[in-house]
Amino acid sequence: MKREEILLTYEDVDVGDEFLSPSRTVSESDVFQFAGITGDYNELHTSEAFAETTPYGTRIVHGMLTLAIANGLYVRIGIFKNSIFLGIDQWRFLKPVKIGDTIRLRLVIEDKRETKEGKRGIIGMKYEVLNQKNEPVADGVLRRMVDKRRSEE
Repeated sequence: MKREEILLTYEDVDVGDEFLSPSRTVSESDVFQFAGITGDYNELHTSEAFAETTPYGTRIVHGMLTLAIANGLYVRIGIFKNSIFLGIDQWRFLKPVKIGDTIRLRLVIEDKRETKEGKRGIIGMKYEVLNQKNEPVADGVLRRMVDKRRSEE
């Protein structure tokens, strides 16, 4: 059976369009795998005994892991078949994410423009990472280059 995906192009989205990802629970395994990959074994992330002495009262998830998971949630939305990451503007961590929290991504199209050659588009996407209480825990604007519709030549 052939599966056809209906994915969007530059022309299909407008400023203000909003998308919501599925949710994902952050596990202890996620934290330790991320620590191993990055070498960031900060006790705030890896030692419950230490973290209990902090204002958080428990271990918190690496901020960069939250950003990485948000990027994975973007992919799970399935908006564009191809997109090239260009950069991040004004990323902020607003609240700690704790092991066992469930997060999802609300994505809003902030701005868009064609590339100089006019063959692709650049889209600014406001990422808002929400926890299970629907509270924003992180946000910022990510820019991606996306495909335009292919003209019938």
